[in-house]
Amino acid sequence: MALFFFVDGLGLPPDPDDPLYRGPLGPFLAAARPLGATLGVPGLPQSATGQTALLTGKNAARLLGHHHGPYPGPRLRALLAEHGLGPRLVRAGRGFLHANGYRPDYLRARRRRSAFAAMAELAGVGLLPLKAPPAVDPLLAEPEREAKKLADLAAAYPLVTLEFWATDLAGHRAPERLPELYRRLARALAVLTERGDGVLVSDHGNAEEPGHRRHTRNPVPLLAWGRLETAFAGARSILEVAPRLARALGLENGNDSHSQI
Repeated sequence: MALFFFVDGLGLPPDPDDPLYRGPLGPFLAAARPLGATLGVPGLPQSATGQTALLTGKNAARLLGHHHGPYPGPRLRALLAEHGLGPRLVRAGRGFLHANGYRPDYLRARRRRSAFAAMAELAGVGLLPLKAPPAVDPLLAEPEREAKKLADLAAAYPLVTLEFWATDLAGHRAPERLPELYRRLARALAVLTERGDGVLVSDHGNAEEPGHRRHTRNPVPLLAWGRLETAFAGARSILEVAPRLARALGLENGNDSHSQI
């Protein structure tokens, strides 16, 4: 049972004196492992290929021949359906929960799905309305409350995913919002890292360099806690996240009977 906490568009600044390291997220970033997010493909990393790589362990950018975003098309959706952690858990009879709550207009639109949302639908577990009892506010407006809820959910399901998309959006459109978002993340992590097993990771850089609106080629943070800390020792690329988490969950070679956590 584990939490996969995804923070969209957060890279690690190369300068150790960067203000991000001195802010509320600093202690968590200092404990994080840097992961390469470029996937060995020229150009700037993008959300659809980066998130698909995180969720499947497959090099989505190399498959397409380029970085692609923000939403996965048919070829990436096929990867998510076959190799995504969520569908694999469902096929093994164990299930998972995508904890994000969604507004009614988003649910009605049935389009513009991120890789995380697409994986939940492809696995047959669907998306939660914002007011559904298990749903978590993805903006973490009440960080401690939502973190405790997440920890409780992660103790009840083999895998719970949460997509914190606000960092990427703010990095592109409203960098003045980033300090508050970092405070919310830090408050939530203070609760989560003391409870259960989890991993936080991102898909590409963006918010760490708010002076422009482009993605970056910076490494992204991987922070693991609980029994997952050992599972991610030595990881170097976002391609390693899904395989390592699958092994910890007992999905190695399709076997779901030897979970390590």
